Amino acid sequence: MRRVALALLLLATACLGGGQQRVIVAAGTTLVDSGLVNAVADRFEESHPHIRLSIVGEASARILDLGRRGGADVLITHAPDLEAKFVHDGLAARYERVLTSSFVLVGPADSIPGAPVMTVLAEIAASNRPFVSRGDGSGTHQTELWLWEQAGVDPEGASWYLETGQGMGLTLQVADQRGAFALSELGAFLAASDALTIEPVDASGIPRNPYHLTVVLDSPERRAGEEFLDWLVGPEGVRAVAEANRELFGQPIYEPAGG
Repeated sequence: MRRVALALLLLATACLGGGQQRVIVAAGTTLVDSGLVNAVADRFEESHPHIRLSIVGEASARILDLGRRGGADVLITHAPDLEAKFVHDGLAARYERVLTSSFVLVGPADSIPGAPVMTVLAEIAASNRPFVSRGDGSGTHQTELWLWEQAGVDPEGASWYLETGQGMGLTLQVADQRGAFALSELGAFLAASDALTIEPVDASGIPRNPYHLTVVLDSPERRAGEEFLDWLVGPEGVRAVAEANRELFGQPIYEPAGG
């Protein structure tokens, strides 16, 4: 379905007239599911009527592949190792950190008592408690795999470990239905929390979650992409992120790089 949606978006881009530039922004599903990226895009378009931002939600690995294939102009991802390879290969015109948020381990109400996250994960594995992973190459998935490695656990193939291969919203729904644990980006969890019974687990030591924006070097809309980046890290973008935090969450979940 997402491939069909992207194909239709590319067709619409080709048909856009009136001197308006359409910039395809491929952003992590966590930012799309939380509502943050769309709220910020709306603010940008208000002051830049000559540019339309078309948002595509994907996992970070898929986003970077889109960038390699010319399928997106601007990439917003949170998978530092994969991003470093993209930059090293000379595919980025600009690459800057634009936001930082948090990850949170979520699970059933009778969760394991507060402890370092490595201890909690080891206990989940030892007691065969169900865990639902995105399993999609996203930044969240990359961080989850790193945490398992630090905990000395290889969950691959375990009966208690399920990979959805899907975005954050659906993965949280599956975890909720199964009374399972999952690693989530905080904003995406809060956006879905009213429909969930799983709750944050008191687990310390989970790393922070930086988002970087890449303007694709060979993009035909490179200048418009750079205009969006400069706006986002500037005073107007910082205010837009603050307003989105307030409207969506009532608290500062996403920290702007320019703040």
